Amino acid sequence: MKYLETAIEMLEDTEISSELKAIYDFYNSIQPELDGFRDEFGLTCPDECGECCAHFIPDITKSEALLLGARVLFGERKSFLQDRLQETSTEAIVCPFYDARSKHHCMIYSARPLVCRLFYSCATTDKSGKLKFCKCHFNAASKKLSDDKLASSQKTIRSVGEYGAMLDSLDGNSPETELLPFAVLKAISRIGYALNLLFSEVGSVTAENPEA
Repeated sequence: MKYLETAIEMLEDTEISSELKAIYDFYNSIQPELDGFRDEFGLTCPDECGECCAHFIPDITKSEALLLGARVLFGERKSFLQDRLQETSTEAIVCPFYDARSKHHCMIYSARPLVCRLFYSCATTDKSGKLKFCKCHFNAASKKLSDDKLASSQKTIRSVGEYGAMLDSLDGNSPETELLPFAVLKAISRIGYALNLLFSEVGSVTAENPEA
């Protein structure tokens, strides 16, 4: 991911650089498990769906927002994506990164938050701790995955809560969350401020002090 390489290089030896590496490495470490879960139980999203993106804006952690901020600042369509974030209101239900025309319906797919990665790719648990699978109203195939099939799997299956705990424990992260648009805008400001401290000129990067 060129945008991430650029961000890490420009912010070398800063806390931001270390935090970006940590969240990126975390996503890479769990992806084989998520892919394996989908493969084992034959789960695929319907072509051209995108219903989850069109009706949901997630709350995300500091580290997730930081990676998204780096994607916006150092990736394609920077101005457009920043405008989408700034135009999103607290009453909105459509993710600002949703694009009905793209393959994944997501303009920042490689940097997408954990909840988006886990959807349809892992199990959850009930009050007793038993593994369950949250079925999708828009996908008939998901109804075929029973709790008994989950229990009979020979593989170790992590739950949503376990992945969430792993995310929370990353260096520089915490369990506190904020609605995606506002968290990402704060991350963009933090990155811009750090760049201004490192370089005398940083172009059009936002440079407000995020602590002000």
